[in-house]
Amino acid sequence: MKPKHIPERMCVACRRRRPKRELLRIVLTAEGPVIDPTGKKPGRGAYVCPDQAECWAEKKLRRFAGAKAAALSQALLALLGPAASEKTSS
Repeated sequence: MKPKHIPERMCVACRRRRPKRELLRIVLTAEGPVIDPTGKKPGRGAYVCPDQAECWAEKKLRRFAGAKAAALSQALLALLGPAASEKTSS
């Protein structure tokens, strides 16, 4: 029997391929980049590793968000920062 297909996506920051469910989707809207945990919002989307703090750096996010990368980086740190620090301290 053929194994089930698992969609893969690439992290825009580190360029690593991972299963789609392991990554966090970010969508560019008219208001700017929006974090899309459901993965269903319309618009141009990109994926970021939620467990790699170096992927949330402003410089790495410029590929996708351009001038709004600083705001996106701060939003990711606010959303994912406490969870990442708990994983590293445990």
